[in-house]
Amino acid sequence: MALQLYHLAFAKCFFEVCKPMPNTRATSRRHRLIKAAESQLAITYQPTIWSHDYIRVLDDNFPTKFEEKVRELEKKTVMLLNVDFENGGFTMLELLEQIDDIERLGLGYRFQNDIRRALDIIASIHGTNVGLEEKQDSLHEASLRFRILRQHGYNVSPDFIRRFKDNHGGFIGCLETDVEGLLSLYEASHLAFMEESDLHEAKLFATKHLLKLKGRVNDAQALEQINHALEAPLYHRMLRLQARCYIHAYNKRQDANLLLLELATLDFNMIQATFRTELKELSKWWKKTGLAQELGFIRDRLMECFFWTVGVVFEPQYNSCRVRLTKVCTLITVIDDIYDVYGSLDELQIFTDAVRRWDINAIDDMPKYLKLGFGALYNTITEVGSNTSVGQGENIIPILVKVWGELFEAFLVEAKWTRDKYIPTFDDYLDNAWRSVSGVVIVTHGYFLINHEIKKDVIESLEKYHDLMKWSSMVFRLYNDLATSSNEIERGKTVNAISCYMHENGVCEEVARAYITTLIDEAWSKLVKVHVACSQELANPFIDMAINLARISHCTYQYGDGHGAPDSRAKDRVLSVIIEPIAFKEIEHMYT
Repeated sequence: MALQLYHLAFAKCFFEVCKPMPNTRATSRRHRLIKAAESQLAITYQPTIWSHDYIRVLDDNFPTKFEEKVRELEKKTVMLLNVDFENGGFTMLELLEQIDDIERLGLGYRFQNDIRRALDIIASIHGTNVGLEEKQDSLHEASLRFRILRQHGYNVSPDFIRRFKDNHGGFIGCLETDVEGLLSLYEASHLAFMEESDLHEAKLFATKHLLKLKGRVNDAQALEQINHALEAPLYHRMLRLQARCYIHAYNKRQDANLLLLELATLDFNMIQATFRTELKELSKWWKKTGLAQELGFIRDRLMECFFWTVGVVFEPQYNSCRVRLTKVCTLITVIDDIYDVYGSLDELQIFTDAVRRWDINAIDDMPKYLKLGFGALYNTITEVGSNTSVGQGENIIPILVKVWGELFEAFLVEAKWTRDKYIPTFDDYLDNAWRSVSGVVIVTHGYFLINHEIKKDVIESLEKYHDLMKWSSMVFRLYNDLATSSNEIERGKTVNAISCYMHENGVCEEVARAYITTLIDEAWSKLVKVHVACSQELANPFIDMAINLARISHCTYQYGDGHGAPDSRAKDRVLSVIIEPIAFKEIEHMYT
């Protein structure tokens, strides 16, 4: 289910080492899955390390003198973007690199209009066949131009790749050692549509030769760039974590623009201080609900939910959205635990029906733990819906209730599968699982919380963007299952993408995981195409939220269950993004 949060201890792994298995063993494999479901396995829950007492004393002050400095630096950067380009002060490559640096440093939100004007000019110069007519373009420039335009929703062609191939259809040999060009091609290739075979081939080519170059390059910065890219492409990275990493890397560059570096550093710390203020407010709310104290079987993961929400929407102007969306994510986690590890099917059916009817009187027939869960959900969603609807003429609570009801129905399906020891087909599982992962609930709430002028046509338009939510949720689901499937089967939950694929196809875990990884790549490609298709019709913040949901999923589950069983790596991510500002010693030279 959504946001799995388990910390488990078992004698051995459920899965066998991958080896050829004849079809006659499919039945015995199913028996092993059922046996795992029947076993009584102890579950221990990792307590939170982020207590209310720890959070309430966090320093959330940001000096006024630095706020003034940020405004001054922002004005200078706008002048740099606009005046220099219009007067020919930048070459096309320099402009693209400037935009790329601004966005990697986490400053793109400050200069959206200026960047859009520049990209409109670039797109009008090169048309849809971007780079095709520029015979002298380097691989770096052509790839960079394609990536930046496409990631901003421009419908550009990848035909530029053909100019870098020989008469036999292979890439020109001299490109194999072009570190800068390979890195740009690699990043561009991750914005491919499913049908764009040239870009998929380019990804394989760039990956292969970047791996080879890792052992050959003597430049420490180049090696750092290669390792960073191969760990995760830029388009898949959580934006705030990427910004901190890039500020650190950019500070080492001899050609760094000190104006941008200073602004990025101060901006990061300023936003981070805002996060800590919001976190203090949320910690008070979470303590007041009493859910962690009263429901001993749930996971206490307020900080992880806040980190998740920061990944979805980080911009300071959306602070109210972030606070309310964290409440939503926290309630998803709590109620997921109710369905997944505690409630009986009869009780869960009562709860699901009550939510669909949105009937507060139904709590009279619920046991205490469901009363607490329903009460917290009812109060929070009513607050979110009422505050969002005020002055906008439309009541959004029925829409919010609808998506919650659909989520709980998906939860209930999975609970029944587990009770009945039933393993569905892989397709049946995915059809339910992309819904049960909770992405639709998160993004739907975010849609209304960032749209300040809710009108009837805006509400209706949400239904048109089914695919945007589906493919973002599918990425979320598959990353989640890769990270949590082994532990789930060990504790008795037999249904996830890995186990369903193993059971249906008679293969081992290694083969199943490889297949799920290919599905993740396909889901990203479909998400990119939907992004481009709807960019001209839908407000950009909502598109960004859907893509950011996929990004934070990758961040959270890349090295394990960083949400439910956070390790030292997950802790470091929280410290970097929310708790620890960039040390003043790193920027103090700017004020001497």
